[in-house]
Amino acid sequence: MAANLNLRLLNYKSYDDYLNSFIKTEDYRYIGSIAIIKKLVKLGYRCSDKVYEESEFNKLRNKVHDHLNPKITSVLYGKYFKGTDDALKALMEREEYNLAGILSTIIFVQIRQRNGFDVAGYIDYEQRLRESSLQKPDCTNWKSVFEGKKLLKPKKSDLSYYDWHKGRIYYNSTDNFQTVSGGVGLTFMHKADHKHIPVTDKPSKYSMNVNRILIPSDLYGNMILYDHFVR
Repeated sequence: MAANLNLRLLNYKSYDDYLNSFIKTEDYRYIGSIAIIKKLVKLGYRCSDKVYEESEFNKLRNKVHDHLNPKITSVLYGKYFKGTDDALKALMEREEYNLAGILSTIIFVQIRQRNGFDVAGYIDYEQRLRESSLQKPDCTNWKSVFEGKKLLKPKKSDLSYYDWHKGRIYYNSTDNFQTVSGGVGLTFMHKADHKHIPVTDKPSKYSMNVNRILIPSDLYGNMILYDHFVR
């Protein structure tokens, strides 16, 4: 499909701009009337290229724009939440704001595994949502999470992951955050506005960048949300 698209059409803001691109200075000198010149352009007398009618120009230009800027329709999984768990309710309330880029939420959860040991991690909420909308491999089943059928579990690919049984810890950067190590403990820097987000309840010079909320949950014990309003 891309091979059949006329990318040159994006150079013109309007149909008039497109027609004017075929007009030369000598055309004004010999013909004088811009209306007549444009009629000649439409008839193909001023160039060897095909000249589009206005409706065809707009249609093809929109196709090129849509191809280069595909629209991704995000699914709002929070609509499946029908329960009473406060943690899931809080995630549901933040979902649309995260997808819109207004809010960027980091989720901390600690889950008990069947072997009796815990795994814990910091999760980039927006990235996990987007991966599910795009149906990427190993994506989160948010429908089941919001229905309370499955738990939201940390993964080794998250911002941070700690396996209490193996004593292993993993750090990663995501699409929204870069992991930062420093003297103030674990910190994440938001890639859009470069604000540092500390994940601690201790006061620091970065505390104003985040709103930390601890939410008691029947399903998760406690869930901690770190809300950062993107500047």
